[in-house]
Amino acid sequence: KLRLHHLMCCYTFTGVGYDNGFSANMRHITALLYGEEPAELTLVQECDDICAACPHKVNGMCDTEESIQKRDAEVAVYFGKEAGQTTENRVLVQELLPRWKRLKRIDEVCRTCAFTELCNRVLAEKNRETAAPIEREN
Repeated sequence: KLRLHHLMCCYTFTGVGYDNGFSANMRHITALLYGEEPAELTLVQECDDICAACPHKVNGMCDTEESIQKRDAEVAVYFGKEAGQTTENRVLVQELLPRWKRLKRIDEVCRTCAFTELCNRVLAEKNRETAAPIEREN
């Protein structure tokens, strides 16, 4: 299971997380998402496999659940996805990639969190890496 707003987190994840356990789990999930091996993913609007190691998970829910629900909804609209959809990892990444690449700042879609500035720096770097070279006239 993959929570909708975690689609944004997975794109900009660099290994930094709330703590070592969370970061290790996030590395595992992103490896599944981007891996060559087919993996079936179900998008959800509830605690997911990433949340399993999150220190903010309390009694099966995020301690800021109301805010997270709004974040999930905003990301769902941006990507045209819905909770309950199941797809293969490689198909999902190919569907999301053009929209990821259009972003200038993470908070255009995802509300702010502890990682917003880091994510914005990572996104800017990814944009630089994937920018088409400028053609010059002779």
